[in-house]
Amino acid sequence: MFPDSLRNASPRIYDGKTYAATEHYSDSSAYIFVPDYFDRTKPFNFVFWFHGWGNNIDTALVQYQLQQQFYAAHLNAVFIFPEGPKNAPDSYGGKFEQPKIFDLFVKDIEQHLQQEKIITAKQKPAQLIYAGHSGAYRVMSYLLLHSSYSCKGILLFDALYGEEEKFVIHLQQHPTTKLIDIFTDQGGTIQNSKDLMTDMLAWKWKFIEKEEDDCTATDLKNNRIIFLHSKKKHNDVIANNYNFQRFLESMK
Repeated sequence: MFPDSLRNASPRIYDGKTYAATEHYSDSSAYIFVPDYFDRTKPFNFVFWFHGWGNNIDTALVQYQLQQQFYAAHLNAVFIFPEGPKNAPDSYGGKFEQPKIFDLFVKDIEQHLQQEKIITAKQKPAQLIYAGHSGAYRVMSYLLLHSSYSCKGILLFDALYGEEEKFVIHLQQHPTTKLIDIFTDQGGTIQNSKDLMTDMLAWKWKFIEKEEDDCTATDLKNNRIIFLHSKKKHNDVIANNYNFQRFLESMK
C-alpha cells in the first residue's frame, strides 16, 4: 500500500497534527501466515486483513488475536496482512486504490508461495476474503471495484463508514460473494448499516438482521448477507465472541 506519492506530496493533517510520510506512510511490510494444516492439494483462499485508525500490523495482531482466530477457524487459507497508514488517523488505501496495483501484489504473493512450495501452479487461483476493522472499509471498497480476483467474502467489523455504492455494486454483480456487517451503537456505523438494510428491503434483496449474541453458526453459514448489531464497544467486535473465527468458519 505504501510508500505512496499522494501522502508524500500532501502530508496527512488531522485534528491539527501533521502525520509525516516518513513515519506513517513508508512501511511496505506485509505479514503472511500459513497454518501447518494448509493442504496444497485442495482449493484455498487468501484472507486479507486491513487495520483501522491508529494501528499497525504488530499491534492489531496482538490486540485482536487475529492469527489465533484465523488458525482456529481451520480454513484452508493463507492469512495476509498488508501495512496500512501506520499509527495514523487515516482510511486512505495508498496504492491499493489504483487499478491493477493490488492484483500485482497478489501475483507477487502467489509467486513467492510457489517458490516456497506452499502452493502449486496447478492449483486454481485463490478466492479472496477481505476483512477489516473501522477505517479499513475504504481500501476494501476499492479492491472490490478494481481487483480481477474472485471475492468470496467481505467481513466488516464496525467499518461501514462510507463507500456503500462500491459494496452494493459488487454484491449485485457477484451473487456468490458473502457480506457480514457487524456494527455498534457508538462506533459511527449504525446509521449507514440501517440505511443499507432499508435499501435492500426496497430492492427485495434477501438478508438477515440479528443481535450478535443471538447469531448462530447456522445463521452465519446459511445466509449470504448478514447484519449484526453488537452491544459491545467499537474495538471489541473482533476478538470478543471470537467473531473473526466464527465468520471465517462460515466460509467453509
